[in-house]
Amino acid sequence: MGVLVLAVLVWWQRRAAAPLIDLALFRDRSFAGGTLLATIAGFAFFGLLFALPQLFQAVGGADAFGAGLRLLPVIGGLMAGARIGERLAARTGPRVVIAAGLTLMAAALFTGAATDAAAGYGVVAAWISVAGVGLGLTMPTSMNVAISALGAERSGVGNALIQAVRQVGSAIGVAVLGTALNAGYRSALPATAGAEFRDSAATGTTAAQRLGDDGLLEAVRAAFVHGMDLSLILSGGVAAAGVVLALVILPRGARAGREPDVLAESGS
Repeated sequence: MGVLVLAVLVWWQRRAAAPLIDLALFRDRSFAGGTLLATIAGFAFFGLLFALPQLFQAVGGADAFGAGLRLLPVIGGLMAGARIGERLAARTGPRVVIAAGLTLMAAALFTGAATDAAAGYGVVAAWISVAGVGLGLTMPTSMNVAISALGAERSGVGNALIQAVRQVGSAIGVAVLGTALNAGYRSALPATAGAEFRDSAATGTTAAQRLGDDGLLEAVRAAFVHGMDLSLILSGGVAAAGVVLALVILPRGARAGREPDVLAESGS
């Protein structure tokens, strides 16, 4: 349904006398490519952020505050990747930096997909920090490529359009990858698990703890990790496809001028 609405919006904007969205901006290869790659990174990464708090709480037993603290390696990786990416882009060009960032994201996500319920936090922290570095390399550089393709008079409109497209991609990522996670979780639950176990891993673990059934509790946790692994495989596949697109779509002469607010916006 959402895809249909987007298609109708594009059709309407192409025919409107005074369109709200300047679709002509997408005729520029650098702008279109940078926007697409930032959206791909957001799609893959926000699906991960949907799963991690549940992993830390339902499987790891942390409270909401503890789950938030366990996300700090992602933030640290993001900040480090953004700083490194800025310097690398000046030397090698943005195509290489973006492709490298998406490669790191794909590798981290596929590594995460091998995670089982017995994995310690140190293992999880390692691969989510690498995913953060990958996002830090990819997101700011992609957005800078897109903005740098526009003149000063169109940079404001272009930046707003990038943000809108990126937010849509992130929302779709949460919806698609969240659906995959929940479907995988429910399919891996024992046949004897009642309806209260199928709503979410949080309600499932609460129900198992209330019953005092340790075997069922471990089964619920394993089922959630199974669903998360499916979601991470999809996320990693999207990131891997982004590597190819970065090398194909972005022109070799694409540049990434520094945009002061891009790092702050990339985490919003």
